[in-house]
Amino acid sequence: MIQRILLGFGLFPVALTAGTVVVTSLPDEDHPWEALTALSGIPLTAGTVVRVGVFPNMTDEQVLDAAAEGWEELDSQFVEFGSPKNIGDGVDGVAGRFEIAVSEDVAAASPWVGEEVSLIVRKEGGQEFLVARFKGIEFAADPDTGLEQLISLHLADARAITGNRNGALQLATAPAPEVGGFGTWMAGFPAISDPLLKLPAADADGDGSSNFLEYVTGADPGSGGDPQACEIYADGEELWVRYPRIPGMGDLQPMLESSADLISGWQRSDMVSESEPEPPTAGGIDWRRVRVKGGSAGMEGASQGFFRLRVGP
Repeated sequence: MIQRILLGFGLFPVALTAGTVVVTSLPDEDHPWEALTALSGIPLTAGTVVRVGVFPNMTDEQVLDAAAEGWEELDSQFVEFGSPKNIGDGVDGVAGRFEIAVSEDVAAASPWVGEEVSLIVRKEGGQEFLVARFKGIEFAADPDTGLEQLISLHLADARAITGNRNGALQLATAPAPEVGGFGTWMAGFPAISDPLLKLPAADADGDGSSNFLEYVTGADPGSGGDPQACEIYADGEELWVRYPRIPGMGDLQPMLESSADLISGWQRSDMVSESEPEPPTAGGIDWRRVRVKGGSAGMEGASQGFFRLRVGP
């Protein structure tokens, strides 16, 4: 909206000092999005707090490091924009969904200007939370036209920094991750002293898994004795693919992809994974599984199938 005031005989634009951000999690043609859930898989209740703001001058790894210190440390680094909203706002109290608008002054000296928009969803009364960030967005008005910058964002387009991504279409809150960013985690293995062997793509222990894959699956980059990161197994008449992950690390977790013949390309599974009832290992590892018999992982009608894990959104 352009606001003008009458001065003398002319109309002159007024440079606004308020910015508005609209964030939605509602599905549309471009975003077939599922409801936000808690770690238990239950849609977040109406009233769960949703906050918009920034983490000034902080990289994703630094935000993850803060989250690994616990909710209080993360919250102390967050600069809020506008007022808190809730799950259910804009969608008549529907669990797990929201469509909110927040506004705040964005003078040139404001801490939000030039920073990425961040979103925090915290489960009511608990320590589960989700942090998402939207790349390359500025809180600012247009001083030349006086047009208020209305920033419209969809949660499906965000990077999840903390929380869990359960399949391609669903995010969930989770407790604070047990490890921080990759660099902080790698520093916990001082026996790996060669800088080249510390790189994410390196395989310090020679077991066929990169350091980064071992980071997100809870493995030891200095030991070749970890279980396979991805395997197919039978449970009665059902076939499953299971894999481990460190919970709470947002998009930094393995995602399942499938290929019928290793020629036609890899397809990301849109299926929501479930907890593995008989995990091969314990100790803070979240084992997930996806049913592959009958096409649940994109293999409908295929006589053979291949699966792999890919790290990232």
